[in-house]
Amino acid sequence: MSYYLINVLLSLLWASLQQFRPVDVVGGFVLGYGVIAILSTWLGEQATHYVRRMPTFLLFVVYYIWELIKSNWFVIRALLRDPESLKPGIIALELTAKTDLEIVLLNNLITFTPGTLGVDLSDDRRFMFVHVLDVPDPDALKASLKSGLERRLLEIMR
Repeated sequence: MSYYLINVLLSLLWASLQQFRPVDVVGGFVLGYGVIAILSTWLGEQATHYVRRMPTFLLFVVYYIWELIKSNWFVIRALLRDPESLKPGIIALELTAKTDLEIVLLNNLITFTPGTLGVDLSDDRRFMFVHVLDVPDPDALKASLKSGLERRLLEIMR
């Protein structure tokens, strides 16, 4: 059984013993994570892997929320300035992601971010073509996507 599912069940058990408020569910999740972390040496390799991976996942969620805030602000600024000054374009992002799931998740995360849209994938699956609302420096944007979103997503997936 997945230790994430066990952690969710422990969270729900804890919340049901409390007043079942959102704070009780979150507190139960943290408490369940602590129990799994303490017992991970006895529970085996999968539990140890889960304990190491969960902080990376939470940092990714915080990172992506911050990227959403920044991109919303960027789109608002782009809408309020002169449309002639925008430089929309399509960039070819070389992919490190190899599996279908990694590519689809990366495409969805890029598409969910305002101002960007994953439009196509090359036949050899080495490049993803991304439309960007304003791209004054394509190389800087590629580097930002590779070192930020793709790298962090692959840390979780692999």
